[in-house]
Amino acid sequence: MGRLAKPTALKELGGNAGKRALNKKEPKPFGGPVKPAVMTASAKKIWDKVVVSMPPGVFTAADSHLLGAYCEAVARHEAATKAIIKGDAEVTGSTGQVKVNPWYREQADAARLIVTIGAKLGLDPVSRQHIHSDKDSSNNDDGFGDFLN
Repeated sequence: MGRLAKPTALKELGGNAGKRALNKKEPKPFGGPVKPAVMTASAKKIWDKVVVSMPPGVFTAADSHLLGAYCEAVARHEAATKAIIKGDAEVTGSTGQVKVNPWYREQADAARLIVTIGAKLGLDPVSRQHIHSDKDSSNNDDGFGDFLN
C-alpha cells in the first residue's frame, strides 16, 4: 500500500511543493470545528487549546470527531501519567504475581494515538512544517506554546 494522498487544502497551504495539478473537484468541508457533545472535561480543555493554536481554516467541521479523539487521547495520556507518578511501577496481580503497572500500557497506548492522529491533523512538527499560514510565525502569542505546556 502506498502513501496516502495529502488533501488539496494542505497542499495549497504548503505551497504545492510537487507543482502537480491540484484536484479542483475535491470535496471542500466548510465551517469551523464543532466540539463533540460527548467529551470528558479534561479533553474539552485540551480542545480549546488545540483549536486556537492552529491558523484559521486548517480545521473544519469535518475534522471535529478526529480532533475530539485526539483530545481524548491527550487527556488519557495525562491521566495515566498522573497515576504513574502517584503509584508504583509494579503491582501484584490476581494470583500474587508481580506485574508492570497497567497505567504504563495506558500511557503508551494513548501516546501512540496522539502520534497517529496528531500527524493526520498536522499537530506534529513534521506535519506542521508543510502548512503555511499568513500569520507571522515569529509572533509567540499563537497559543501552541501554551498548549504544549
